[in-house]
Amino acid sequence: MSQPSETHALPEGALAQALPAWRRRLLAFVDGGFFQGVVITIISLNAILLGVETFPIGKRFEALLMVIDRACVFFFILELSLRITAYGRAFFRSPWNVFDFFIVAVSSFPQATGVAALRALRILRVLRVVTVVPRMRTVVRGLFDAVPGIMSVAIVAMLVTYIFAVLASAWYGETNPDLFGDVFISMYTLFQIITLEGWRDIADAVGVYHPNSWIFFVVFVLVGTFTMLNLFIAIVVRVVEEEADETEEVVRHETQLMLDELARLSGKVEELSQRLNQQDGAEPPVR
Repeated sequence: MSQPSETHALPEGALAQALPAWRRRLLAFVDGGFFQGVVITIISLNAILLGVETFPIGKRFEALLMVIDRACVFFFILELSLRITAYGRAFFRSPWNVFDFFIVAVSSFPQATGVAALRALRILRVLRVVTVVPRMRTVVRGLFDAVPGIMSVAIVAMLVTYIFAVLASAWYGETNPDLFGDVFISMYTLFQIITLEGWRDIADAVGVYHPNSWIFFVVFVLVGTFTMLNLFIAIVVRVVEEEADETEEVVRHETQLMLDELARLSGKVEELSQRLNQQDGAEPPVR
C-alpha cells in the first residue's frame, strides 16, 4: 500500500543491509500491507467515534467513547514509536513523517485538557489518512504544486470582478444602493453571483429599473463563473495528472530495480550451483 520512496526516508542498498536484523524486520513490518491496513482501520474508527460524540447517544456512552479514544491515541503513539525506532533519524527527513508526528502531537495534547474547544482538535487525526494512502498524497502534492497557477488565475479573477464592480456601481448604484452602492458592495454582490447563489434574484431586482441589465449579468456569469472556474479546475487537474505520472514512474523504477536485484541474485545462485557441481565432479573416487 505505502510507497517507501514517497512516505519514508527508507534506507536502501548496502545501508539497509548494514542495519541490525531486528531493525530490518521492524522496517518490513511497519511498511507491510497488514500494518498499514490496521493503521487505516484505527484512523477510520477514531473518525467515526468523534462523529458519534456529536449525537445525543454520544452523551450516554461518553465514558466508553473516551476509553476507546484514549486507546486510539495510545495506538497512534505506539505506531509512531515503532516507525521512529525502525527508521532512526531518517524518519524526520520525510515531510510526510513530520506531518504525521505533528498531527499526532497536536491532536493528543487536548486529550489531557478539559477544554472542549481544544478537544475538538482531535479530528485532525483524520488527516493522517492522507499520509497513509499513496493516491491521496498525490492529490495533496498536486494541490500544493497548483498554488502558483491558482494564484495567477485568482488575480485575474479579482481584476475582472473589480472592473465589473466599478461598472455596476456606476450603472446601478443609484437605483440599487444595497447591491451596488459602492465598489466594495458591488464586489460582494458579484461574488454572490459567481457562486450562482441567488443571482437570478439580484438580476431581477436590478431589472426592475434597468430592463437591459440582463446582458451585464449574463456576460459576468459567463466570464466570472464558467470561464474562471474551469480555469481553476484545469490547472488542478493538469498538476494532479503530472504528479500521478511521476508517482507511476517512481513505482516502475523501483519495480525494475527489484527485478534487476532478483536477476543478479539468481545469477549468483546459478553460478554457485555450477561451482558445486564442478567440485563434486572433480572429487577422486573413494576406495
